[in-house]
Amino acid sequence: MSNRALAQHALPKPEVFYDSVRALGFRNPTVIYQLGMWESANLRSRIAKERANLFGLRARSGYLRFDSWMHCLRYMKKLEERRYAAYPHKKKGDYYDFIAWWGYNTGRSYDPREFGFVEIIKKVPPPIY
Repeated sequence: MSNRALAQHALPKPEVFYDSVRALGFRNPTVIYQLGMWESANLRSRIAKERANLFGLRARSGYLRFDSWMHCLRYMKKLEERRYAAYPHKKKGDYYDFIAWWGYNTGRSYDPREFGFVEIIKKVPPPIY
């Protein structure tokens, strides 16, 4: 067995991932599920497998590494909580506006609708049970 094979993380089935997102209490579990599925290429990307990073989360030094996909999901939940606490337009109730304000995807403010980001992630179907 190669070192590369040893570095692979076990990833969840889509329905387990979706149920976990819902169980953690994200403000919009469907969008978080869609983001994770899109960013991880349906739970098959190299970053997801090697770093258990389902959302392509980065720091200045590069992609973050997690002990498991669940640790990544919990990290994302903490990010959501911290950023939502500072979000000035809570009354709008538009989660896409929130992630635009958050700067998700680029690490800086941008409107995800402008680049077709929302349309892309909306195409990700929920899991089939």
